[in-house]
Amino acid sequence: MAMPNDLIFARHGQSEANIVQKSDDHGVDPSVALQIFARPDWQHRLTDLGIEQALAAKAWIDRELGGLATFDALYASPFVRTRETAAFMGGEALEGWTYDDRVVERSWGVYGKVPRAEQRSQFPLTAKEKLENPWYTRLDGGESMPDVYGRFRDFQGTLHREQAGKKVFVVSHGDFINAARYGIERLTPEEWERLDSDPNYTLRNCMLLHYTRVNPNDSNDVRAKLHWRRYINPVDIATSPDGGNWVELPERRRFSGAELLQQVEAFPRLLRGNE
Repeated sequence: MAMPNDLIFARHGQSEANIVQKSDDHGVDPSVALQIFARPDWQHRLTDLGIEQALAAKAWIDRELGGLATFDALYASPFVRTRETAAFMGGEALEGWTYDDRVVERSWGVYGKVPRAEQRSQFPLTAKEKLENPWYTRLDGGESMPDVYGRFRDFQGTLHREQAGKKVFVVSHGDFINAARYGIERLTPEEWERLDSDPNYTLRNCMLLHYTRVNPNDSNDVRAKLHWRRYINPVDIATSPDGGNWVELPERRRFSGAELLQQVEAFPRLLRGNE
């Protein structure tokens, strides 16, 4: 069994929660902001801008990929903002969306129920750990990124069994897509953290992350695994990472003992001898 020939992840459009969570000074009426924080995460709606972003993505998908009707399988997180994004990206007449709870947003637990300033004051240790150890830190009452990666691995198994050689489109969330690229691109934790902290590769609202097994320059060259990827920001094409161009992924690596020791030298030993 193989993966799909083409696998595209799309992050949802801007949500109301994105507005109030991104900064402490968000300019939203305090009473409305409190309602947004009180609402369960899965129920958040898109903003007007989020709808515009999804429509911009639809225009690009229709023009460059022939529209979502040309795909063999369409998956969406059952969260309201991803349902709404999927509807606008595909159009009201498009049928065939399947909800999958494995592709939902990372659970931020009680940590995510308060503004960032309050996160730092109410959960100081978690906030510090999240900043210093973003891959492994589990949020209070929520998930760590490896927890999300475990969900992706299970979803990946379904793709192997049911969608081999097909075209698949998935409307999901930033952290889920971030976990997927950890596995598909065969990253180490330190490589993932460098990628995650690089603003050039931030997974913006409605950004598309396209993986393929088919050589973009030779359709007869189909690899056993997903081997190329490109980022497309349909909202502002000029800001697409790598210029929106295809990048070849490395093969799965096997390390020698010498290479393992070279890697660990990036993390200085804090005790020497018998201290």
